[in-house]
Amino acid sequence: MNSSHQATVSTLHRIGRLWVKPPGLDATPESGKIMLEIDAGGAFGDGAHPTTQLCLAALARHIRPGALIDLGTGTGILAIAAAKLGAAPVLAVEIDAAAVQIARANVARNGVAASVQVEQGSLAEVITGRFTLTQAPLVVANILAHVLVEFFAQGLTDIVAPGGLLILSGLLRTQGPDIRARLAWHGLAQVAEERRDEWLCIIAERAA
Repeated sequence: MNSSHQATVSTLHRIGRLWVKPPGLDATPESGKIMLEIDAGGAFGDGAHPTTQLCLAALARHIRPGALIDLGTGTGILAIAAAKLGAAPVLAVEIDAAAVQIARANVARNGVAASVQVEQGSLAEVITGRFTLTQAPLVVANILAHVLVEFFAQGLTDIVAPGGLLILSGLLRTQGPDIRARLAWHGLAQVAEERRDEWLCIIAERAA
């Protein structure tokens, strides 16, 4: 969501088949489970927050072969999870320079550097082709609702390939109607949602 969240993890988080642990915690995943080792530093995305867990659950359910773009990657947790679930190549974009370094370290720690590219930059720079990907069949953004509103105005839906999925979180349930309306205005249809406490994750599909 953003790098202002000071994350400290001392426990193992189990989100379906994805397990998240901090460095130094001794934990061996059960058969069929995927371990993510995340050193959060000062970046958002340690596996504890409901919006991160909602996105991880959505990725596990809706992952598809091919490219993925992660906007506002924070610690890189969603990009790393996507790579371990089979997505490639993965472009993880973050505006905060400190978070970019944290994410790159986590990518290396999890052995997915061959498929995950972490870059400092914005949605606008993705759209204009500064990075390797300008479009992907799966796009994820776990960012506060007012930023998502700005993203829609900047062309968020253009980076979702035709027939592709957009996973959005960082939303309070009360903010869901506005985001759903914006999806409809831009030609995307909601296909699923995940809820936890007061938080919401929306999965939408762009028409083929």
